[in-house]
Amino acid sequence: MTLDLTFQITSRLLASIGLLSLILTNEFSFLFGFTAVAAVAASFILVLRGMTFNLNRQIWTSVNLTVLAFFIIDLSVFSQSLLTASTHFVVFLMINKLFNLRTPQDHFQLYLISFLQLLAASTYTIDVSFLISFVLYLLTATWALLLHHLTTEKTKFPGPSPPGWSSGLNWPFFMSTNTIAIAALGFSLLLFIFIPRVGLGFFHRSHSSLIRTSGFSNEVDLGDIGSVKKDPTVIMRVQPSRLLPEVEGIYWRGMVYDFYDGRTWRNSFGSGRTVLSEGNGVFNLAYRQYPERAITQEIILEPLDTAVLFGAPHAIQVSGQFSNLRVNAMNSISLPMVPATRIDYILTSVIPSLTRSDTETQTIPSARPPLRPYLQLPEGTDRIQQLAQDILRTAPSADTVLQKITTIEKYLQTHYRYTLDVKPTSSGMPIEDFLFRQKAGFCEHYATAMTLLLRTMGIPARLVTGFLPGEWNEFGRYYIVRQSNAHAWVEVWFERSGWIPFDPTPPAPPDNPNSFFGFLGRSMDSLEWWWNRYVIYFSLHDQISLANEVKEDTMKVRIEFMNRVSGAFDAAWALLSSAFLHPILIMLVVLCGAAALFWGMRHLDLSGGRITSPWRKRLRKAQPHAFYYQMLDLLRAKGYPKPPTFTPQEFLPTIPAAPWPLRPAAAELTGLYYRVRFAGASLSDQEQSRIAELLQTLKSKPAETG
Repeated sequence: MTLDLTFQITSRLLASIGLLSLILTNEFSFLFGFTAVAAVAASFILVLRGMTFNLNRQIWTSVNLTVLAFFIIDLSVFSQSLLTASTHFVVFLMINKLFNLRTPQDHFQLYLISFLQLLAASTYTIDVSFLISFVLYLLTATWALLLHHLTTEKTKFPGPSPPGWSSGLNWPFFMSTNTIAIAALGFSLLLFIFIPRVGLGFFHRSHSSLIRTSGFSNEVDLGDIGSVKKDPTVIMRVQPSRLLPEVEGIYWRGMVYDFYDGRTWRNSFGSGRTVLSEGNGVFNLAYRQYPERAITQEIILEPLDTAVLFGAPHAIQVSGQFSNLRVNAMNSISLPMVPATRIDYILTSVIPSLTRSDTETQTIPSARPPLRPYLQLPEGTDRIQQLAQDILRTAPSADTVLQKITTIEKYLQTHYRYTLDVKPTSSGMPIEDFLFRQKAGFCEHYATAMTLLLRTMGIPARLVTGFLPGEWNEFGRYYIVRQSNAHAWVEVWFERSGWIPFDPTPPAPPDNPNSFFGFLGRSMDSLEWWWNRYVIYFSLHDQISLANEVKEDTMKVRIEFMNRVSGAFDAAWALLSSAFLHPILIMLVVLCGAAALFWGMRHLDLSGGRITSPWRKRLRKAQPHAFYYQMLDLLRAKGYPKPPTFTPQEFLPTIPAAPWPLRPAAAELTGLYYRVRFAGASLSDQEQSRIAELLQTLKSKPAETG
């Protein structure tokens, strides 16, 4: 493949990757994407067949004016977004330039257009799909820019091409250019790690498509959660400090409701008090610490249509890039407004647990004013109260408050059927339809029923909505929480333990986590988690933590190395200390020392104060420039040793030029030495003969006398 054809294909490939980055955002219509892809494909076909697409300048001018008019209409009528309208316009510029690539300058303009497409894609999405486009773009752009440089140089200097230019696309060129691209990517990664974080960037999109949820507003109708239980959309990803199976009854808590009118649950406490940051985005919700029961979760929450923050109960601290938080009397946490983008935060919770005295108490908590909202009942609950009494009669041994609660919980789990297909009812009390007629429902029915049954017994209870733990991802060690994991359960008040969760909903049959598609989905989702956690939300706090980890690991390595070295010295010293107790070993050491001294005396040159070495002489003789060392030996014998600190050129003036021509011979030998030693030249037969003559000249002359 010639250089020109390689250049043409690479330019179009770079434009294709820029367009691909836009298509992967799913922000554009099928017609728009299909038209752009068709234009790119047509340009590839033309260049591969050696054809050109020529329209006169008047037609292109008319088309350009038409598209400019469409841009104005698109901005004011259709998209009504400067970003979207500008992106449409940039794509047209790409199509225009694809069919008008006549000079290297045209190709460079196409590169700029493709970069604008990539930049626009980065504002539309922060998903991992952009990583794929970015890496492909970087590799191809490096190759394209090098080809552009070669083509430009060839245009400047017409004539026969230098050797190798005719084969533009070859394996060495491919490897060298992509090595440069990979090096650039590595350098960019270092810059990304060390440059201070200032947020998501100037070009970050200010709006996003929110995921519609149910059950997390101030009011929720009975049955709202059931509408999302079949939706597999990912809501959030949660990485806990320890696995939740180690902790019983942990869910991702969201909203809490205290008032029920027979059809609708309400939060009568509102959004509550405002909590301000205490520095570095840390919000303390409670100042009493419980380290033995604390669990920390790092949560990446997708853009939802609710301002609620989710996490394990009961939250005592939140860390995130928020201006402030809202926390109500039921410890529900929310942001000041609905976030428009994906958010990342860390939540620390205290795991609720029953004290021993609460497990044994038979006294129902008194209905003092703070607990009265959790004993509220709608009108017409006589049948529900009677059902609670009937259930307790079936368990005569239920003496303690906890036993009464678990009896109600188990009764609902075993006497009712879980289903999402609940028939609509015209009754004013849909919970009575669930308890006495249909006897089938989903989590909201079970949780509402248990709350009302407990309240008829005088036990404070409230309804909680949130999510089940979700699917464990073994690759990233986090939980994938989907819309289908939406759930409702009950919190019951105990005098010393506080609010304790209970779940009367029968457990659903587990999915098969070992299926191939489940395995593949989790592996791909772990890549999404990595991209969001360590690229999109890589913060200044992460940079400091990384630096501290590197420092600690380096210190550990140094300490371990020093300990090993110290241990080796101690072992050697112990061995020597014990060895010298044996006369035979002492005799061997003495003999070895005497042999070394004898060898040194044999090779000691008393006149020059130097120790020669047979192996060094053999090594020198085997080298191509061994003749230079022979010259030095001959000059030393004549009384002209080379000082160790002198270079060969500095040594030459110290050699006399008369009465015998020692210096000219030494100078010629030194020049040949430089050629062989430092220029990597090989000696010809003629040069080797000349070296022998020069050495013979130095050897044949008698030593200089006064």
